[in-house]
Amino acid sequence: MQLRYVCTGCGNEIPEGQEFCYVCGTWSSKALKLNDEGTAIYSPRCFTCGEVLPDGAEFCPKCGKRADESQITVGMMKQARGYTFKDYLAIILAIIPGFFNIFGLGQIIQKRWSQAFVFISCTILLLYLSPSFMSSSNTTIILIVMQLGLFLFSLMDVFKALRRG
Repeated sequence: MQLRYVCTGCGNEIPEGQEFCYVCGTWSSKALKLNDEGTAIYSPRCFTCGEVLPDGAEFCPKCGKRADESQITVGMMKQARGYTFKDYLAIILAIIPGFFNIFGLGQIIQKRWSQAFVFISCTILLLYLSPSFMSSSNTTIILIVMQLGLFLFSLMDVFKALRRG
């Protein structure tokens, strides 16, 4: 039987032999251990409230829910994560400045530096090119379509990163 390790912080799989999750930095000793069928063998945390469980606990000391790990799967682990304050902040900083054609701030909050650099570079390029595009109505429409496309692409990028964990 081969065990798989799933991070309790973000729900991503930790490669065998690694000491921590490369996505969120949680130590692999706190990981959820899964068997070949995808059911949990051991979980150090309650999946209802996230409280650290004492060794051998049958019930969570915080919320009182049964600490039966046999029914927990990877899908449930990812659903239990929920959004954090940082996730909401990334969404807000992708939407509000995006209305004013400032892109990449949500990616900065998510610490996705290369994507942030690309979107900020596009922001600078749009600001530089916009006076020349305002000369006629046809080029103004092109500018608006480019700005709307970048706004939607930036939002999709932030939400896609949140779905991955």
